[in-house]
Amino acid sequence: MRNLYRKSREYIPLFSFIIFVISIISLILYIIVLNSVEFADFFNYYLTTPIRLALAGISSIVPFSISETLLFASPIWVTLLFARGIKNAKISNKATIRFLMKVLSILLFVFITFVWTYSSGFHNSTIDKKLGLETEKLSKDDLYNASIVITKNLNDLSNEILYDNTGASVMPYNYYQLSDKIYDAYELYEEEYGAIINFRSIIKPIILSEPMTYTHISGIYTFFTGESNVNVNYPDFIVASSSAHEMAHQRGVARENEANFTSFVVLSSSEDGFLRYSAYLNIYSDITSALYSADKELYYEVYSLLDNKVKDDLKSYSSFFDKYRDSIASDVTENINDSYLQANGQKDGVKSYGMIVDLTCAYLKIKEMN
Repeated sequence: MRNLYRKSREYIPLFSFIIFVISIISLILYIIVLNSVEFADFFNYYLTTPIRLALAGISSIVPFSISETLLFASPIWVTLLFARGIKNAKISNKATIRFLMKVLSILLFVFITFVWTYSSGFHNSTIDKKLGLETEKLSKDDLYNASIVITKNLNDLSNEILYDNTGASVMPYNYYQLSDKIYDAYELYEEEYGAIINFRSIIKPIILSEPMTYTHISGIYTFFTGESNVNVNYPDFIVASSSAHEMAHQRGVARENEANFTSFVVLSSSEDGFLRYSAYLNIYSDITSALYSADKELYYEVYSLLDNKVKDDLKSYSSFFDKYRDSIASDVTENINDSYLQANGQKDGVKSYGMIVDLTCAYLKIKEMN
């Protein structure tokens, strides 16, 4: 056995050997997470949170997106890796194998980070159980009542909101102030529900936001850097909602419908008027679209009650999105994201984004009863 270990060490660098051992341990834990909701709850809440917190804290020191920078630099380091591989191939077979072991260990390190930061969030208890919500098949009355609540809140808040000459609502602070305000809103959420562990972090504006909009991606949480990256080319109310969505991922809420819902609950409960407005405006289309499918007359009744300033804001967003609506890039990224989500237990794939309607209606029903 000792001779086998010595022989293997000739071909496997110490760093790679350690990574391989940790990978095996991580794989065992991942299999347990896949098969035990209770363990996934424990693992996600108590064990992965300190790592996510540490990554978020370290990455917050840098004002720009580390993950986007790595993407920019990818042609350089891929070229360097390729050149190093050729160099080792010329030296000896042993040097080539050692080089390949190092490359494999880098890939395995990404897997380890995924297991220890994010994977359990796809397999733990669902958010409706955590918050005591009863989701059920929605009637048109449920959708109508939720639409009325959302419309009333939008109308009340519209008087506090600034609008530009296109009718678009305007965020009255910068992105770093937005991070602080969403953090404060998460503090209130944690106090009321205790479903997450909150920690201070910042939102990273994406430099390539404009071209990224063609993919229809409004934000990305990068688990191996701990960053919440947000597409700031979108209208401000989308930026606010997307920021809260990505910060939900950062706090261990992995499922997309749950991150959408968490964003809504957190922002709608905020003490800041613009955040509350963003929450209701972002959810308005989802709920009223479902109402339109159930009963067109009720939909138009609800729409007629909407303040003209809010209608203009929605029209402004529609006009903005016309440029990006149909693109090959969005089809490609949707297929990739769909495969990623299904691989992590979300059987509905990208359709899971739209499942927020059930959760929101159940939540608003309870809020109105109280």
